[in-house]
Amino acid sequence: MPSIRIQRFEKELLKLMSRVVSYKLRDKNLAWVSITRVKLSPDLSYARVYFTHITNTSHEKVLDALKRCTGVIKHEIASAKMMRVIPDITFFYDDLEERADQLEEIFQKIHQEEENPVVEPDETE
Repeated sequence: MPSIRIQRFEKELLKLMSRVVSYKLRDKNLAWVSITRVKLSPDLSYARVYFTHITNTSHEKVLDALKRCTGVIKHEIASAKMMRVIPDITFFYDDLEERADQLEEIFQKIHQEEENPVVEPDETE
């Protein structure tokens, strides 16, 4: 489990990156992107940033747009003066919501099968 210090940095970076993506970046592919999680390495030199979006744009286009804007995001982190070392940022699509929807569908099917069991005819008749 990460230390409290790392967890605080993760929360602050999440807030800062969300503001930057929402208000400072002017890329049409980043219109409805939200940062969902930030995971820092123990030495604070690497950050895994998870995002999601609610547009018809493919995940790859959004990922490419975020990669192009990494310099601006790093500049904003440096301007905030919250960290001595600016971490290397890697973006990942957060498919947690999609997986949760798939599980919900599976649970609904199971629930329906329990309510309406399929009765198979006896082979002895």
